[in-house]
Amino acid sequence: MRFPSPGRGFILLYALAYAGMFVSFMPFVMVLLPLKAAQAGGGHAVQLLSAGALGGAAIASIANIVFGALSDGTRRRKGTRRPWVLAGLALLAGSYGLLLIAADPLSLLLAVLWIQIGINMMFAPIAAVMADEIPDEQKGLVAGLTGIAHPIGAMSAVLVTLPGLGGDATRYALLCLLFIALIAPFLAFAREGAALPPAPAQPQREQRRFDFLLAWASRILFQVAGNGLSTYGFFYFLSVLDREDISKTSVEANPIVATMTGSTIVAVLLTLLAGRLSDRMLRRKPFLAAGAVGMAAGLSVMAFARSWGVAAIGHALAMSGLSVFLAIHSAMAMQLLPTPAHRGRDLGILNLTNTLPAMVAPLLALALAPEKTGYTLWLLILAAGTLAGGAVALCIRTQD
Repeated sequence: MRFPSPGRGFILLYALAYAGMFVSFMPFVMVLLPLKAAQAGGGHAVQLLSAGALGGAAIASIANIVFGALSDGTRRRKGTRRPWVLAGLALLAGSYGLLLIAADPLSLLLAVLWIQIGINMMFAPIAAVMADEIPDEQKGLVAGLTGIAHPIGAMSAVLVTLPGLGGDATRYALLCLLFIALIAPFLAFAREGAALPPAPAQPQREQRRFDFLLAWASRILFQVAGNGLSTYGFFYFLSVLDREDISKTSVEANPIVATMTGSTIVAVLLTLLAGRLSDRMLRRKPFLAAGAVGMAAGLSVMAFARSWGVAAIGHALAMSGLSVFLAIHSAMAMQLLPTPAHRGRDLGILNLTNTLPAMVAPLLALALAPEKTGYTLWLLILAAGTLAGGAVALCIRTQD
């Protein structure tokens, strides 16, 4: 049995907090880490970036499951997951101070480690709140609203690279203030109130477990492409511009990040529409199929682009497909969780589909060396994985 559906106030606070999560890490992934890797790694910037992505993903994989399980216990005992969000918020702000002063590969990798722990200490319980509080008939809408988090995160990356803001310390402080301002209202005013439903019958639970495994497999295939696009998109656009030197100043990054932001603004409008329509139609799979085809098409356009305009169009199409697929997939996956009492843990397992691809994409980049051989083959491999992920998602039986 559940309490009445949460009101608009709760949904707004939750959407803002979810956006705050993306603000907390997207500037890091899109700009700050590549710039730090370029400064600390010298001629081995891509290798250092790949090492940071690999190590960070490994830590994130463990941390998300651990803190998801710990928040399950807090939810059962105290009816809330917020203490872990507050602790992660404090740790993350401090970890950005470590990144600020990092000047060599070792200190950079240590900063990445602590940043990943802080992010996942927050992200695991915040993600589980949606499964706890939002009924199935509203999950598509809320998933669409949380899709706004991606462009907000991208725009925050633009903001912290604007000319005239001052030195790096000012930019890092502004970033921390932004994500604290978005997450703090949820911590202060939101109240979790949904009752945990009884566990489903054993046959239904077994089918959900199998479908959850299919959902896991489809998302991990899709996220290899998504992670690769986020992590190496910066270097991809530099290759289109035929430029290499990004170590002088963060201001040089601004036009590239602005292009990425334009792509995600287009994506969020489509995601909001898809989320709402999927609730009304009570069907998720058609939107998953459209997202997979759209992203594969966008990656293929990027693979053969020889001008900034064509590359930007491909990027916008790829980001739209990615955003629609991941939002609708999240709504579907939360309906497949087999055990209500362990949602945080199970979502931590699902989160491996975010962190393991963060390890696969750098390995793929290292194997193909796209900065030397070009990005065409790399992008086409990502497109093929995207289509495979969409095909697996269509095999899920308990959701339409």
